[in-house]
Parts: sequence; structure tokens; C-alpha cells
Amino acid sequence: MNENIYNNFYFLLILTFLLNNCSIYKDKTIKIEKEINLDFPKISEIKKEEISEKSKDKSLGYFWGVSDDIYPYFSNHKFENPISYERPNNNFVLKVDYFFDKKEQVKLKFYEWNYNEKVETPREIFMDKFEEIKNFLSEKIGNPIFVNYEDLERSKEETIRDDIKWRGKNLNAYLFRFRGKEGFNQIRLVLYKD
Repeated sequence: MNENIYNNFYFLLILTFLLNNCSIYKDKTIKIEKEINLDFPKISEIKKEEISEKSKDKSLGYFWGVSDDIYPYFSNHKFENPISYERPNNNFVLKVDYFFDKKEQVKLKFYEWNYNEKVETPREIFMDKFEEIKNFLSEKIGNPIFVNYEDLERSKEETIRDDIKWRGKNLNAYLFRFRGKEGFNQIRLVLYKD
């Protein structure tokens, strides 16, 4: 009988360890330091890097822009057609859009994290990722200049937006997350130096 108690104890101990230290999505989530590059190399260097990482070219082949509330200096530049890459699958589908000029200078990076339909993605993973990005940017740029979290339960809208903005000496960032009552989640990040 004592042997059964010890066996059950060890089984529960191992099970507790596994449940506390392992997450369904932990192994498939890429650390933010690998996803976000705070440097602004020329677009030719970015293409080489994205290809070496096995990213898929998802460029639309024509010009499209972003609104002034997302990137207030958009009209100050003459951009070429943006180039878009979808990173290899993990818990998210991560797409990165690069806006650059004729001199190949990247002026704006637009990151977007969406559900990966091939993986069952729990809702909490979006909050975890949002907080991870927020902490990473706060560490690199400094404290945000603007933070707004909306209350989904109290909102009359079906979809709400949480916003965080940073203004640094050499880098600016705008992080926002869409959340919906029907379970919609999406994270977007804009990085620029203007």
C-alpha cells in the first residue's frame, strides 16, 4: 500500500511540474527579440534576411498607405510599393510590411500578429504577446507617452482597441491591439524614426 502512495505521489508531482512549466503554446511562440528588429537597414538587406528566415513574400505589388493617426509623417515621404513578408508559422501568423524610399531607406515597419488557424490559439496568448511587446519596447525606448486600455465588457462596440505609444530619441512606436466580443484578436505595431 505504501508503494502505491509513493507512486501516486511521484505521478502527481511530475504531472504538476509538467502542467506548471509547460504550455500548449509555449514551444511554438517565438520570443519578441527574434520577431522585432529595432534597426532600420536598407530594404535590400531586409529582403536577404527575410529570405534567409524562410519568410514568404506577401507583397501586393501596388502602393498602399497607412493613416496619419498610425504614422503621422506618412505624407512627408515618397514611398515605393511596400514589401510585405509573412514569417514562418508559429502560434501566430506574423506579417511585416516595410515602407521605403527610392534610396532603399526603410522609414516605417508595420508588424501584424493574427490567429494561426493551423494551431489552436488560446485567447490569453494575445494578451501575453501584447504585454511581452509592451515590456520589450519600454525597456528599449523608455516609458510610453500614452496608454489606453478599453473595457470590452462595458463597451457598446463589438470590437475595441488598446493603444500604447512611445516617443524616443531615435525610435518611435505605436502598439495597438484589437479585441472583439466574438473572440477576435489582432496585434499591430508600427516602428518609425521620424
